[in-house]
Amino acid sequence: MHDLSNHAAAGIHWRRLLDISQLSTRYHMPATHTKKEKRRQTSIESRIAECYDKFSEIDQRLADVILSAPGQLAMQTATELAATAQVSKATATRFFKKLGYASYEDVRAIARETQLSGSPLYHQERMRRGTQLDDVIQAHLEHEIGNLANTYKSLDTSVLVEVVGHLARAKRVVIVGHRHSHTVAMMIRRELVQVRSNIVVLPAPGDTLAEYLGDLTPEDVAINIGFRRRVPITGLVATAFAQAKVPTLYLSDVVGGKPARLATWVIRCHTDGLMLFDSVVGVAALVNLICSLVAQELVGNGEKHLQKAEIMHQLLQELE
Repeated sequence: MHDLSNHAAAGIHWRRLLDISQLSTRYHMPATHTKKEKRRQTSIESRIAECYDKFSEIDQRLADVILSAPGQLAMQTATELAATAQVSKATATRFFKKLGYASYEDVRAIARETQLSGSPLYHQERMRRGTQLDDVIQAHLEHEIGNLANTYKSLDTSVLVEVVGHLARAKRVVIVGHRHSHTVAMMIRRELVQVRSNIVVLPAPGDTLAEYLGDLTPEDVAINIGFRRRVPITGLVATAFAQAKVPTLYLSDVVGGKPARLATWVIRCHTDGLMLFDSVVGVAALVNLICSLVAQELVGNGEKHLQKAEIMHQLLQELE
């Protein structure tokens, strides 16, 4: 049986955060949304926070258990949840109806969808492993090896050949990535800038994307990066690239989403993490492969950018 005092402490912490979240949502909700639409968009945690002060002591105990690990909703039955909170199954059923859900299965479906989206809040249970550290390390290694192998197995070589050729010949390469996808964008730029010019990560600090996208042409190549928990701008950028007829590589996880339908090429990486955070081993390896093949093609065709850069490094004494 879980320690209810721990659940209660976690519940207090999340309620404080959710109060702030609700305040932000309240002032940014478009006026055209009806109360019913607003209710449908609200997360499970936010619904609990809205009603928490009106709950009975028993309902608050159940709420604390849910807030301490909402990802468990995706896996637990109503009976298991009730047992964890030390309430009856009927109490748990009534609790979710008070929150506006038709049934507990509706709640589980929403929790599974949120878990799939990659929310760390819904992956906390992955951190609560009772095994020894050596076992965790071994399991983590095997999981990462699996992601790496599956990423390579799913790679379409014909797509890879086309992508490499276009990246080598394009007049300009623009790369867009937000949040953790920005790190991948910078990694790609760091590699390609060594072997060719005109590699740009968009937007530059202080700028907007529109200032750059307006003059892109089919002679350029775009790399749009959108790993899960994508921001809406990822899809809007994909639309802009498609309208400008810019050949676009969309680099994503296995669930590519709408931008995948608009891209010229799609390369998916297996990123499911064993614990709290997504795996990036397949992403890093694939970036290394693509950039290495571009370098190989450029050097093989007599491109002198790398050689000139090395001479300048020596002249400027930039590297030891």
